[in-house]
Amino acid sequence: MASLRIPSTILALLSLLLLLAALGSDHWLVATSRLVTSYSGLWKVCVNSGCWTFASVPGYIEATRAFLFLALINGFLSFFALLASFFRSHLSSVSLTLVSAVGSFSAGLCAMIALTVYTGEFTGAVNVPPGQVTFGWSFGLGWASFPLFLITGVVTLRTLRAP
Repeated sequence: MASLRIPSTILALLSLLLLLAALGSDHWLVATSRLVTSYSGLWKVCVNSGCWTFASVPGYIEATRAFLFLALINGFLSFFALLASFFRSHLSSVSLTLVSAVGSFSAGLCAMIALTVYTGEFTGAVNVPPGQVTFGWSFGLGWASFPLFLITGVVTLRTLRAP
């Protein structure tokens, strides 16, 4: 099933791009009221037209950042192992396709942990007024990358079963 190598490479790239966009953008939380519109990400917060980078961050944001970076590293490993598999099947005695599949599953797991930590912090928050603070599109991109990494891993494993 070498023909599945191209779709798995495209899925790996798409997953990686979604994760990069989520990590780098600032629309994880959006707060609206009559006078103020603000949004924040993992790196800065913006209120109306002014933006400020975080001087110090709570532990859940540090954990989210750390696990997203681990997901990013594993996603890059998966993508580049798939690209390399077009030119050679093994690196020493290790199958590059297997390395890619493990990287995809690891990236999905790390992204899920990061987003679960972030979600858990805000769904259980007592001081957040209901309806005024919502999750933004960056947060959605992060969650979209999670199942795509898992699908990439499954499709990549299917290429190993080629006759």
